[in-house]
Formats: sequence, structure tokens, C-alpha cells
Amino acid sequence: MSELRFLIVANSENRVRQTVLIRAGVALLYAHWEGFVKSSAHLYFEFVAMQRCRNAELADNVLAITLRSKLLVAQGSKRIGAHLSIIEFFRQHMEKRATLPKKDVFSTEGNLSSCVLVEILSTLGLPTTDYKAKFHLIDNQLVAKRNHIAHGSALTVDSEGYLKLHDEISGLMTLFRNQIENSAVTRDYLLNPAGTGPK
Repeated sequence: MSELRFLIVANSENRVRQTVLIRAGVALLYAHWEGFVKSSAHLYFEFVAMQRCRNAELADNVLAITLRSKLLVAQGSKRIGAHLSIIEFFRQHMEKRATLPKKDVFSTEGNLSSCVLVEILSTLGLPTTDYKAKFHLIDNQLVAKRNHIAHGSALTVDSEGYLKLHDEISGLMTLFRNQIENSAVTRDYLLNPAGTGPK
């Protein structure tokens, strides 16, 4: 992405080439954004799973993920058995080692919009405050323009707009990385991070 940014600046005299580079840049910038957020979130949950915590030790957002499949079954069922399995979990499995799912924890739903980002942040137990001012940028400058370009629309983005978008999205990826690293270090995946942690 840094090399592409350099090429866009270097080709300011050749408008046709610069336009092609910018269109490619928007598509690739979005791909990096979606891929980075999704991959980092999965890796964080793999890290949490490796901590061998008991269900009772987990923060609410992590415990919700361990229960998600049971909750989905219970939601779509009128049978008491599906509901009793949730009660059984709380009665008999809270002191057992947690089993976090390895697949389908996070979905970008085809577009990593601000709404999808909030869902991922909530699943990770991360604050959304620092992203709110960038929701319009994510939805209208990145996702919408990427969709137009990916579907062949003759949308053009000027170099100044692209460079700003590149820097803003790079900043958001850095913010996301820092939040995940901090959450791992401070053990925010635990219900009581200041406590003794997993046994």
C-alpha cells in the first residue's frame, strides 16, 4: 500500500495513469482494511482460546461467543430441550475450561461498514468511541467508492482525496491493532482482569 501511495504521488503529471492507480488503490485499501480487521480479530480469539480459561473467568463478550451456537438453536426452537441446554451450561459448565469456536465468529457481511465494525468491536469487547468520527469516512469514502469501482462504475477519486483516505484508514488499522494488543496485555478477555487470571 505504501508503494502504491508513492506511485500515485509520482504520477501526478500523467492523469490517466494516476486515475488507474487511484482506482486500484481504493479497491486494495478496502481489501487491506477488511482483511486486517477480520484476521486480527480471529487471531485475538485464538489467543484467548489458548489461555485455557474457565467459562466463569471470561468477560461477558467472550462468554457470549462460547454460548452463541446454543443461543441460536434456542432462539429458533419452541422445544424446552434447547432452552434447558442453556440452563445446563450455567449450572454445570461454568467451572469447566471454555471452548471458543474457531470458525464464523466474525463476518464482514460482504462490506466492512461502520455498522459491521461496531459489531466486531463489541464482540471483541473493544470501545467504539475513537471510531465514531470516522464512520462517515468508512461508509462513504471507502466502502461506497470501493463498491462503485468494483462494479465497474466510472467513479473517479482525486489524488488528494485518495491520499487522505489512505492515511485515515491506515490510522484506523493502527488503532485497531493497538486496541487488540492492549486488550491481550491487560487481559480484558477476563471478567476480572485485575484478578489472578486463568488457572
